[in-house]
Amino acid sequence: MKNKPRLRKKLMRVSIAIIILFTATVFFVTDNRVNNLIEDNMFAKLDSVSVFALDIIESRYEGNWNVKDGRLFLGEKPISYNYEIVDEIKRNIDTFATIYLKDEIVTSSILDNEGERIVGMKAPGDVAKRVLENGSVYRNVESIAGQKYVVRYMPIKDSGDEIIGMWSVAMPKAYVGEQAKQIFTMRISIVVVSILCGILGCIILLLYSKKYLSDIDTLKVSFIESDSGGDKTQKKVLMMSLLLTFTFFLIWFVIQGFTVGNVVSKLENDNIENILTVNSELGYMLIDEIYEGDWIAKYNSLYKGEKNLYGDFDITDRITSDINSFLTIFMWDTIVSTNILKSDGTRPLGAKASNKVIENVLKGGNEYISETSIDGKKYITKYVPIKNSEGKIVGMWANGIEKKVAVSHITGIRKRITQISLLAIIIAFITFLRLSIKMASDIRNFDVRLQTNIN
Repeated sequence: MKNKPRLRKKLMRVSIAIIILFTATVFFVTDNRVNNLIEDNMFAKLDSVSVFALDIIESRYEGNWNVKDGRLFLGEKPISYNYEIVDEIKRNIDTFATIYLKDEIVTSSILDNEGERIVGMKAPGDVAKRVLENGSVYRNVESIAGQKYVVRYMPIKDSGDEIIGMWSVAMPKAYVGEQAKQIFTMRISIVVVSILCGILGCIILLLYSKKYLSDIDTLKVSFIESDSGGDKTQKKVLMMSLLLTFTFFLIWFVIQGFTVGNVVSKLENDNIENILTVNSELGYMLIDEIYEGDWIAKYNSLYKGEKNLYGDFDITDRITSDINSFLTIFMWDTIVSTNILKSDGTRPLGAKASNKVIENVLKGGNEYISETSIDGKKYITKYVPIKNSEGKIVGMWANGIEKKVAVSHITGIRKRITQISLLAIIIAFITFLRLSIKMASDIRNFDVRLQTNIN
Protein backbone atom coordinates (compact mmCIF):
# COMPACT_ATOMS: atom_id res chain seq x y z
CA MET A 1 0.00 0.00 0.00
CA LYS A 2 3.02 2.33 0.07
CA ASN A 3 2.57 3.11 -3.63
CA LYS A 4 -1.09 4.00 -3.19
CA PRO A 5 -1.82 7.10 -5.33
CA ARG A 6 -3.19 10.13 -3.44
CA LEU A 7 -5.32 12.49 -5.47
CA ARG A 8 -4.94 15.40 -3.05
CA LYS A 9 -1.14 15.37 -3.15
CA LYS A 10 -1.07 14.99 -6.91
CA LEU A 11 -3.46 17.89 -7.36
CA MET A 12 -1.31 20.06 -5.09
CA ARG A 13 1.86 19.22 -7.00
CA VAL A 14 0.21 20.02 -10.32
CA SER A 15 -1.28 23.23 -8.92
CA ILE A 16 2.03 24.48 -7.55
CA ALA A 17 3.85 23.59 -10.79
CA ILE A 18 1.25 25.48 -12.86
CA ILE A 19 1.45 28.50 -10.54
CA ILE A 20 5.23 28.60 -10.92
CA LEU A 21 5.00 28.30 -14.70
CA PHE A 22 2.30 30.95 -14.94
CA THR A 23 4.20 33.37 -12.69
CA ALA A 24 7.36 32.88 -14.75
CA THR A 25 5.39 33.45 -17.98
CA VAL A 26 3.89 36.72 -16.75
CA PHE A 27 7.31 37.89 -15.52
CA PHE A 28 9.14 37.20 -18.78
CA VAL A 29 6.34 38.63 -20.92
CA THR A 30 6.21 41.81 -18.82
CA ASP A 31 9.98 42.20 -18.81
CA ASN A 32 10.15 41.67 -22.58
CA ARG A 33 7.39 44.16 -23.31
CA VAL A 34 8.97 46.79 -21.05
CA ASN A 35 12.32 46.30 -22.80
CA ASN A 36 10.54 46.76 -26.14
CA LEU A 37 8.89 49.90 -24.77
CA ILE A 38 12.24 51.37 -23.77
CA GLU A 39 13.72 50.56 -27.18
CA ASP A 40 10.70 52.15 -28.90
CA ASN A 41 11.18 55.24 -26.74
CA MET A 42 14.83 55.44 -27.78
CA PHE A 43 13.84 55.22 -31.44
CA ALA A 44 11.21 57.94 -30.92
CA LYS A 45 13.87 60.23 -29.46
CA LEU A 46 16.23 59.28 -32.28
CA ASP A 47 13.56 60.21 -34.84
CA SER A 48 13.41 63.72 -33.37
CA VAL A 49 17.19 64.06 -33.31
CA SER A 50 17.50 62.84 -36.90
CA VAL A 51 14.88 65.22 -38.32
CA PHE A 52 16.04 68.26 -36.36
CA ALA A 53 19.77 67.71 -36.91
CA LEU A 54 19.37 67.29 -40.67
CA ASP A 55 17.27 70.48 -40.74
CA ILE A 56 20.08 72.29 -38.90
CA ILE A 57 22.66 71.12 -41.46
CA GLU A 58 20.46 72.04 -44.42
CA SER A 59 19.71 75.45 -42.89
CA ARG A 60 23.38 76.21 -42.26
CA TYR A 61 24.46 75.55 -45.84
CA GLU A 62 22.23 76.98 -48.56
CA GLY A 63 21.42 74.95 -51.63
CA ASN A 64 20.60 71.36 -52.50
CA TRP A 65 22.49 68.14 -51.99
CA ASN A 66 24.66 67.34 -55.02
CA VAL A 67 27.70 65.36 -56.15
CA LYS A 68 30.75 66.94 -57.81
CA ASP A 69 33.85 65.04 -58.85
CA GLY A 70 32.90 62.08 -56.69
CA ARG A 71 32.39 64.21 -53.56
CA LEU A 72 29.17 65.11 -51.70
CA PHE A 73 28.16 68.77 -51.46
CA LEU A 74 25.33 70.75 -49.88
CA GLY A 75 24.98 73.73 -52.16
CA GLU A 76 28.56 74.89 -52.62
CA LYS A 77 29.73 73.52 -49.29
CA PRO A 78 31.72 70.27 -49.42
CA ILE A 79 30.38 67.70 -46.97
CA SER A 80 32.84 64.92 -47.76
CA TYR A 81 35.59 64.97 -45.13
CA ASN A 82 33.90 67.93 -43.38
CA TYR A 83 33.71 66.98 -39.69
CA GLU A 84 32.57 70.32 -38.27
CA ILE A 85 28.82 69.73 -38.27
CA VAL A 86 28.87 66.07 -37.19
CA ASP A 87 31.22 66.88 -34.32
CA GLU A 88 28.98 69.78 -33.26
CA ILE A 89 25.97 67.46 -33.08
CA LYS A 90 28.02 65.00 -31.00
CA ARG A 91 29.04 67.76 -28.56
CA ASN A 92 25.58 69.27 -28.16
CA ILE A 93 23.31 66.21 -27.95
CA ASP A 94 25.72 63.28 -27.47
CA THR A 95 24.62 61.60 -30.68
CA PHE A 96 26.83 60.18 -33.42
CA ALA A 97 26.14 61.55 -36.90
CA THR A 98 27.25 59.98 -40.18
CA ILE A 99 26.74 61.05 -43.81
CA TYR A 100 27.05 58.69 -46.78
CA LEU A 101 27.62 59.23 -50.48
CA LYS A 102 25.59 56.32 -51.78
CA ASP A 103 26.63 53.53 -49.38
CA GLU A 104 30.08 54.92 -48.46
CA ILE A 105 30.77 57.05 -45.38
CA VAL A 106 32.15 60.48 -46.32
CA THR A 107 31.99 62.11 -42.87
CA SER A 108 31.25 60.85 -39.36
CA SER A 109 31.80 61.61 -35.69
CA ILE A 110 32.34 57.89 -34.99
CA LEU A 111 35.90 56.79 -34.29
CA ASP A 112 37.22 53.25 -34.59
CA ASN A 113 39.25 51.44 -31.93
CA GLU A 114 42.43 53.20 -33.10
CA GLY A 115 40.78 56.62 -32.80
CA GLU A 116 40.45 57.11 -36.56
CA ARG A 117 37.33 58.30 -38.39
CA ILE A 118 35.38 55.48 -40.05
CA VAL A 119 35.32 57.39 -43.33
CA GLY A 120 35.40 55.10 -46.37
CA MET A 121 33.52 52.24 -44.75
CA LYS A 122 30.46 50.80 -46.48
CA ALA A 123 26.95 50.56 -45.07
CA PRO A 124 25.55 47.05 -44.46
CA GLY A 125 23.84 45.55 -47.51
CA ASP A 126 20.37 45.40 -45.94
CA VAL A 127 20.62 49.09 -44.96
CA ALA A 128 21.67 50.16 -48.45
CA LYS A 129 18.83 48.15 -50.01
CA ARG A 130 16.15 49.61 -47.70
CA VAL A 131 17.35 53.22 -47.84
CA LEU A 132 19.06 53.70 -51.20
CA GLU A 133 16.91 51.39 -53.32
CA ASN A 134 13.54 51.63 -51.56
CA GLY A 135 13.87 55.16 -50.18
CA SER A 136 12.72 54.04 -46.73
CA VAL A 137 13.75 55.11 -43.26
CA TYR A 138 15.59 52.24 -41.55
CA ARG A 139 16.04 51.79 -37.80
CA ASN A 140 18.01 49.10 -36.06
CA VAL A 141 20.29 48.22 -33.16
CA GLU A 142 23.95 48.02 -34.18
CA SER A 143 27.30 47.44 -32.51
CA ILE A 144 29.68 50.43 -32.67
CA ALA A 145 33.12 50.15 -31.07
CA GLY A 146 31.90 47.20 -29.02
CA GLN A 147 28.77 48.92 -27.68
CA LYS A 148 25.09 48.68 -28.66
CA TYR A 149 23.52 51.72 -30.35
CA VAL A 150 20.09 52.47 -31.77
CA VAL A 151 20.64 53.75 -35.30
CA ARG A 152 18.39 55.55 -37.78
CA TYR A 153 19.10 55.90 -41.51
CA MET A 154 17.22 58.10 -43.97
CA PRO A 155 17.84 58.92 -47.65
CA ILE A 156 19.50 62.12 -48.90
CA LYS A 157 18.07 63.41 -52.18
CA ASP A 158 19.28 65.92 -54.77
CA SER A 159 17.20 68.64 -56.45
CA GLY A 160 15.82 66.07 -58.89
CA ASP A 161 14.51 63.92 -56.00
CA GLU A 162 17.10 61.23 -56.76
CA ILE A 163 18.65 59.43 -53.80
CA ILE A 164 22.40 60.14 -53.69
CA GLY A 165 23.29 59.22 -50.12
CA MET A 166 22.17 58.60 -46.56
CA TRP A 167 21.98 60.46 -43.27
CA SER A 168 22.47 58.43 -40.09
CA VAL A 169 22.37 59.14 -36.36
CA ALA A 170 23.14 56.77 -33.48
CA MET A 171 22.55 56.88 -29.71
CA PRO A 172 23.85 54.47 -27.04
CA LYS A 173 21.33 51.75 -26.21
CA ALA A 174 22.68 51.37 -22.67
CA TYR A 175 20.45 52.63 -19.88
CA VAL A 176 22.11 55.33 -17.81
CA GLY A 177 21.45 57.28 -14.65
CA GLU A 178 17.91 57.36 -13.32
CA GLN A 179 16.59 55.20 -16.15
CA ALA A 180 19.01 52.39 -15.30
CA LYS A 181 17.87 52.54 -11.67
CA GLN A 182 14.23 52.36 -12.74
CA ILE A 183 14.86 49.33 -14.96
CA PHE A 184 16.73 47.56 -12.16
CA THR A 185 13.99 48.44 -9.64
CA MET A 186 11.31 47.20 -12.05
CA ARG A 187 12.96 43.83 -12.56
CA ILE A 188 13.64 43.27 -8.87
CA SER A 189 10.10 44.37 -8.02
CA ILE A 190 8.52 42.03 -10.57
CA VAL A 191 10.59 39.12 -9.24
CA VAL A 192 9.63 39.87 -5.63
CA VAL A 193 5.96 40.47 -6.43
CA SER A 194 5.84 37.33 -8.60
CA ILE A 195 7.36 35.16 -5.87
CA LEU A 196 5.10 36.60 -3.16
CA CYS A 197 2.00 36.13 -5.32
CA GLY A 198 3.07 32.58 -6.15
CA ILE A 199 3.66 31.76 -2.47
CA LEU A 200 0.33 33.31 -1.51
CA GLY A 201 -1.43 31.26 -4.19
CA CYS A 202 0.22 28.06 -2.97
CA ILE A 203 -0.73 28.83 0.66
CA ILE A 204 -4.36 29.41 -0.34
CA LEU A 205 -4.43 26.11 -2.23
CA LEU A 206 -2.78 24.25 0.68
CA LEU A 207 -5.38 25.57 3.10
CA TYR A 208 -8.17 24.66 0.69
CA SER A 209 -6.69 21.21 0.15
CA LYS A 210 -6.30 20.58 3.87
CA LYS A 211 -9.85 21.65 4.69
CA TYR A 212 -11.86 20.30 1.77
CA LEU A 213 -9.88 17.53 0.07
CA SER A 214 -8.54 15.64 3.08
CA ASP A 215 -11.53 13.27 3.17
CA ILE A 216 -11.08 11.98 -0.40
CA ASP A 217 -10.67 8.18 -0.54
CA THR A 218 -8.17 7.85 -3.36
CA LEU A 219 -8.95 4.13 -3.83
CA LYS A 220 -12.61 4.60 -4.66
CA VAL A 221 -13.34 8.00 -6.24
CA SER A 222 -13.23 8.80 -9.93
CA PHE A 223 -14.41 11.52 -12.26
CA ILE A 224 -16.12 8.92 -14.40
CA GLU A 225 -18.04 7.34 -11.49
CA SER A 226 -21.65 8.36 -11.11
CA ASP A 227 -22.08 7.78 -7.36
CA SER A 228 -22.44 10.62 -4.86
CA GLY A 229 -18.82 10.28 -3.74
CA GLY A 230 -17.55 10.79 -7.27
CA ASP A 231 -19.87 13.79 -7.79
CA LYS A 232 -18.67 15.33 -4.54
CA THR A 233 -15.05 14.90 -5.52
CA GLN A 234 -15.69 16.42 -8.93
CA LYS A 235 -17.20 19.52 -7.32
CA LYS A 236 -14.26 19.89 -4.93
CA VAL A 237 -11.68 19.57 -7.69
CA LEU A 238 -13.68 22.00 -9.83
CA MET A 239 -13.64 24.45 -6.92
CA MET A 240 -9.90 23.96 -6.67
CA SER A 241 -9.63 24.76 -10.40
CA LEU A 242 -11.59 27.96 -9.94
CA LEU A 243 -9.45 28.87 -6.93
CA LEU A 244 -6.36 28.24 -9.03
CA THR A 245 -7.75 30.53 -11.75
CA PHE A 246 -8.39 33.21 -9.11
CA THR A 247 -4.76 32.86 -8.05
CA PHE A 248 -3.64 33.40 -11.65
CA PHE A 249 -5.73 36.57 -11.88
CA LEU A 250 -4.24 37.77 -8.58
CA ILE A 251 -0.68 37.25 -9.86
CA TRP A 252 -1.44 38.88 -13.21
CA PHE A 253 -3.33 41.83 -11.70
CA VAL A 254 -0.67 42.65 -9.10
CA ILE A 255 2.30 42.31 -11.47
CA GLN A 256 0.66 44.25 -14.29
CA GLY A 257 -0.78 46.87 -11.93
CA PHE A 258 2.55 47.50 -10.25
CA THR A 259 4.66 47.39 -13.41
CA VAL A 260 2.43 49.27 -15.85
CA GLY A 261 0.82 51.48 -13.25
CA ASN A 262 4.04 52.63 -11.62
CA VAL A 263 7.37 51.76 -13.19
CA VAL A 264 6.33 51.79 -16.86
CA SER A 265 4.32 55.00 -16.44
CA LYS A 266 7.34 56.66 -14.81
CA LEU A 267 9.62 55.47 -17.61
CA GLU A 268 7.20 56.75 -20.24
CA ASN A 269 6.80 60.12 -18.51
CA ASP A 270 10.58 60.50 -18.29
CA ASN A 271 10.86 59.58 -21.95
CA ILE A 272 8.27 62.17 -22.99
CA GLU A 273 10.05 64.83 -20.97
CA ASN A 274 13.39 63.80 -22.48
CA ILE A 275 12.04 63.98 -26.04
CA LEU A 276 10.50 67.41 -25.39
CA THR A 277 13.80 68.64 -23.93
CA VAL A 278 15.77 67.39 -26.94
CA ASN A 279 13.25 68.92 -29.34
CA SER A 280 13.45 72.25 -27.52
CA GLU A 281 17.26 72.30 -27.58
CA LEU A 282 17.44 71.32 -31.24
CA GLY A 283 14.64 73.73 -32.11
CA TYR A 284 16.65 76.55 -30.58
CA MET A 285 19.69 75.49 -32.60
CA LEU A 286 17.58 75.36 -35.75
CA ILE A 287 16.03 78.81 -35.35
CA ASP A 288 19.46 80.30 -34.63
CA GLU A 289 20.68 78.79 -37.90
CA ILE A 290 17.80 80.30 -39.89
CA TYR A 291 17.51 83.74 -38.28
CA GLU A 292 20.50 85.74 -37.10
CA GLY A 293 20.28 88.19 -34.25
CA ASP A 294 18.68 88.44 -30.82
CA TRP A 295 15.10 87.99 -29.66
CA ILE A 296 13.30 91.34 -29.54
CA ALA A 297 9.73 92.28 -28.58
CA LYS A 298 8.71 95.49 -30.35
CA TYR A 299 5.77 97.00 -32.20
CA ASN A 300 3.47 94.44 -30.55
CA SER A 301 5.31 91.59 -32.23
CA LEU A 302 8.23 89.22 -31.64
CA TYR A 303 11.37 89.43 -33.73
CA LYS A 304 14.42 87.24 -34.19
CA GLY A 305 16.98 89.71 -35.43
CA GLU A 306 15.18 91.56 -38.20
CA LYS A 307 12.66 88.79 -38.80
CA ASN A 308 9.10 89.37 -37.62
CA LEU A 309 7.83 85.96 -36.46
CA TYR A 310 4.15 86.88 -36.22
CA GLY A 311 2.33 84.76 -38.77
CA ASP A 312 5.62 83.34 -40.10
CA PHE A 313 5.36 79.56 -40.13
CA ASP A 314 8.61 78.59 -41.87
CA ILE A 315 10.38 77.49 -38.70
CA THR A 316 7.39 75.83 -37.03
CA ASP A 317 6.34 73.97 -40.18
CA ARG A 318 9.71 72.25 -40.32
CA ILE A 319 8.51 70.09 -37.44
CA THR A 320 6.81 67.36 -39.42
CA SER A 321 4.22 64.77 -38.49
CA ASP A 322 6.98 62.17 -38.73
CA ILE A 323 7.89 62.88 -35.10
CA ASN A 324 4.33 63.61 -33.91
CA SER A 325 5.39 66.93 -32.43
CA PHE A 326 4.46 70.59 -32.65
CA LEU A 327 6.19 73.92 -32.07
CA THR A 328 4.62 77.16 -30.92
CA ILE A 329 6.23 80.56 -30.35
CA PHE A 330 4.72 83.06 -27.92
CA MET A 331 5.29 86.78 -27.56
CA TRP A 332 4.71 87.11 -23.84
CA ASP A 333 1.57 84.99 -23.36
CA THR A 334 0.25 85.19 -26.94
CA ILE A 335 0.82 82.74 -29.80
CA VAL A 336 2.52 84.43 -32.78
CA SER A 337 3.56 81.31 -34.74
CA THR A 338 2.65 77.62 -34.58
CA ASN A 339 2.35 74.51 -36.74
CA ILE A 340 -0.84 73.44 -34.96
CA LEU A 341 -3.85 73.29 -37.27
CA LYS A 342 -7.39 73.51 -35.93
CA SER A 343 -10.23 71.43 -37.37
CA ASP A 344 -11.12 74.30 -39.77
CA GLY A 345 -7.54 74.45 -41.09
CA THR A 346 -6.63 77.70 -39.38
CA ARG A 347 -3.90 78.24 -36.78
CA PRO A 348 -4.66 79.44 -33.24
CA LEU A 349 -2.75 82.73 -33.58
CA GLY A 350 -3.55 85.13 -30.76
CA ALA A 351 -4.50 82.36 -28.32
CA LYS A 352 -3.33 82.91 -24.75
CA ALA A 353 -1.28 80.69 -22.45
CA SER A 354 -2.84 79.45 -19.21
CA ASN A 355 -2.30 81.20 -15.88
CA LYS A 356 -0.10 78.37 -14.59
CA VAL A 357 2.17 78.66 -17.62
CA ILE A 358 2.37 82.43 -17.19
CA GLU A 359 3.23 82.11 -13.50
CA ASN A 360 5.91 79.43 -13.98
CA VAL A 361 7.53 80.54 -17.25
CA LEU A 362 6.96 84.26 -17.83
CA LYS A 363 7.00 85.34 -14.20
CA GLY A 364 9.10 82.61 -12.63
CA GLY A 365 11.54 82.21 -15.54
CA ASN A 366 11.39 78.40 -15.29
CA GLU A 367 10.93 75.65 -17.82
CA TYR A 368 7.52 74.07 -17.33
CA ILE A 369 5.70 70.94 -18.54
CA SER A 370 1.92 70.75 -18.48
CA GLU A 371 -1.09 69.32 -20.29
CA THR A 372 -2.63 71.70 -22.83
CA SER A 373 -5.96 71.50 -24.65
CA ILE A 374 -6.12 73.01 -28.15
CA ASP A 375 -9.19 72.68 -30.36
CA GLY A 376 -10.38 69.61 -28.43
CA LYS A 377 -7.00 67.83 -28.58
CA LYS A 378 -4.82 67.35 -25.53
CA TYR A 379 -1.06 67.87 -25.68
CA ILE A 380 1.79 67.35 -23.25
CA THR A 381 3.80 70.54 -23.69
CA LYS A 382 7.13 71.89 -22.50
CA TYR A 383 7.47 75.66 -22.24
CA VAL A 384 10.87 77.38 -22.26
CA PRO A 385 11.32 81.14 -21.67
CA ILE A 386 12.72 83.26 -24.51
CA LYS A 387 15.08 86.03 -23.40
CA ASN A 388 16.48 89.06 -25.18
CA SER A 389 20.10 90.17 -25.14
CA GLU A 390 19.59 91.81 -21.73
CA GLY A 391 18.29 88.56 -20.18
CA LYS A 392 14.72 89.84 -20.01
CA ILE A 393 11.91 87.38 -20.81
CA VAL A 394 10.04 88.43 -23.97
CA GLY A 395 8.18 85.23 -24.83
CA MET A 396 8.06 81.44 -24.74
CA TRP A 397 9.06 78.52 -26.91
CA ALA A 398 6.61 75.60 -26.59
CA ASN A 399 7.18 72.09 -27.86
CA GLY A 400 4.50 69.43 -27.43
CA ILE A 401 3.32 65.92 -28.22
CA GLU A 402 -0.32 64.92 -28.61
CA LYS A 403 -1.30 63.05 -25.45
CA LYS A 404 -2.94 60.05 -27.15
CA VAL A 405 0.28 59.53 -29.13
CA ALA A 406 2.42 59.96 -26.02
CA VAL A 407 0.51 57.35 -24.00
CA SER A 408 0.00 54.92 -26.89
CA HIS A 409 3.07 52.89 -25.79
CA ILE A 410 1.61 52.28 -22.34
CA THR A 411 -1.77 51.36 -23.82
CA GLY A 412 -0.07 48.94 -26.19
CA ILE A 413 2.04 47.25 -23.53
CA ARG A 414 -0.94 46.89 -21.17
CA LYS A 415 -3.03 45.34 -23.96
CA ARG A 416 -0.28 42.93 -25.00
CA ILE A 417 0.47 41.78 -21.45
CA THR A 418 -3.25 41.31 -20.80
CA GLN A 419 -3.76 39.24 -23.95
CA ILE A 420 -0.84 36.91 -23.24
CA SER A 421 -1.72 36.61 -19.54
CA LEU A 422 -5.35 35.71 -20.27
CA LEU A 423 -4.20 33.15 -22.82
CA ALA A 424 -1.85 31.67 -20.20
CA ILE A 425 -4.72 31.55 -17.66
CA ILE A 426 -6.96 29.66 -20.10
CA ILE A 427 -4.19 27.19 -20.97
CA ALA A 428 -3.33 26.67 -17.29
CA PHE A 429 -7.00 26.11 -16.35
CA ILE A 430 -7.56 23.57 -19.16
CA THR A 431 -4.27 21.82 -18.34
CA PHE A 432 -5.22 21.48 -14.68
CA LEU A 433 -8.65 20.03 -15.48
CA ARG A 434 -7.25 17.54 -17.98
CA LEU A 435 -4.54 16.39 -15.57
CA SER A 436 -7.09 16.14 -12.75
CA ILE A 437 -9.35 13.91 -14.85
CA LYS A 438 -6.40 11.76 -15.89
CA MET A 439 -5.18 11.38 -12.30
CA ALA A 440 -8.64 10.40 -11.10
CA SER A 441 -8.91 7.89 -13.95
CA ASP A 442 -5.51 6.46 -13.04
CA ILE A 443 -6.64 6.07 -9.44
CA ARG A 444 -9.76 4.19 -10.54
CA ASN A 445 -7.68 1.86 -12.71
CA PHE A 446 -5.29 1.28 -9.80
CA ASP A 447 -8.29 0.44 -7.58
CA VAL A 448 -9.56 -2.10 -10.14
CA ARG A 449 -6.13 -3.71 -10.49
CA LEU A 450 -5.71 -3.80 -6.73
CA GLN A 451 -9.09 -5.49 -6.20
CA THR A 452 -8.33 -8.03 -8.96
CA ASN A 453 -5.03 -8.93 -7.34
CA ILE A 454 -6.64 -9.31 -3.91
CA ASN A 455 -9.35 -11.58 -5.31
